[in-house]
Amino acid sequence: MVGTPEILERTTEDSKILGVSSVDSENGGDGVNYSGHFQSDTVFPTFDAAVEWAKDISRTIGFLFVSSSYKKITDGRPYRYLACDRSRKKRPRDLENVIRKDTKTKSVGCPFYIKIYYERSTDGWRIRAKNDVIGTHNHPFIVYPEGHRQISGLSAGAKQVVRNLTRSKVAPCNIMATIIEQFPEDHPNIRHIYNCRSDIRMEESEGRGVVQQFLHLARESRYIYWVMVDDIGVLQHAFMVHPITCNLLRTYSYVIGMNSTYKTNRYGMPFFEIVGVTPTNQNFLIEYVFMRNETQASYRWVL
Repeated sequence: MVGTPEILERTTEDSKILGVSSVDSENGGDGVNYSGHFQSDTVFPTFDAAVEWAKDISRTIGFLFVSSSYKKITDGRPYRYLACDRSRKKRPRDLENVIRKDTKTKSVGCPFYIKIYYERSTDGWRIRAKNDVIGTHNHPFIVYPEGHRQISGLSAGAKQVVRNLTRSKVAPCNIMATIIEQFPEDHPNIRHIYNCRSDIRMEESEGRGVVQQFLHLARESRYIYWVMVDDIGVLQHAFMVHPITCNLLRTYSYVIGMNSTYKTNRYGMPFFEIVGVTPTNQNFLIEYVFMRNETQASYRWVL
């Protein structure tokens, strides 16, 4: 991965001018007051325009803004604070009752923030940044944009490419290489590809559950299938066979191989396959089964 030229250039020049080594930058902030970048006399027509201007400046510096609050002062004028995305301080967590114990936070209590307020005289929005300790950061800046929400992800065109390549059975790693080549400004990572593929599957399932979608695809592909459920409707076994392989089995029924894989799927169900062999030593898949367990009763049901 390679960082953006603007960020790398700014980091190098600031380090030379201020005498800050790269080691100091990695261990914390560089001690530079960046409030001057946001001190402007510009009157913005809308609040969103002011926010976009401030976010564009922050990205070139190497950090990101997030909305901190929305309030009104005594005369009714609205204003909002934009804080560094690493500003929220770490909160003590109850490790005994917390649900997700393995979560992490990037918040380090960064003091940097700016204020955007409405001015009645000009009927516009202004930005105010304090030129004090609030204008400094206590953390290193962004070097690689990948993994940051505001500057990395998949655009609408990239998502359409992921959809088309997924339908063509292209592997995620190859999809990733195509997206990087065609959309270099998106700065995606492999997790964006997996999340997009998951959203596509959820969209195509049209509200059906996993098992319902599994059987729906089997019916669409004209598979012959049998399923077995328990008393409460939980799937126990699912047997799938294609009509073409049935005809092959009737023709070449002399040699049959059976094998069961380990529980490598997310549901812990063994995957059982039956494979046939032609006289020319070519294998063909006869059927496959998802089984609840590898007991004698399960194999008897399959056979």
